[in-house]
Amino acid sequence: MNELVTKTEALIKKAKKLSERYQASEEANRQLKMEIEALKNSIEAEKGKADGLKNELKIVKLARSIQPGTPDEDANITELKRKINEYIREIDSCIAMLND
Repeated sequence: MNELVTKTEALIKKAKKLSERYQASEEANRQLKMEIEALKNSIEAEKGKADGLKNELKIVKLARSIQPGTPDEDANITELKRKINEYIREIDSCIAMLND
């Protein structure tokens, strides 16, 4: 009978330890989930910054291409202006079709 009591007490101790370990792992899991969420938010913010920088880079490249310089650059400017005018005419055409 004494042996049964000892085994039962040992089993109870193991169950308590297991319960404590479970609670600790649940807390660690909760903290990790919070950290994952924070990192996801950080990634989204960085993606937004990267997109903004890409747009700025496009604008800088466009501005540099418009500045007068060598004859080759002047040809690029003329071509760029021609394309812009072409796009404007297409947009005007689309607006006219929508108004009809």
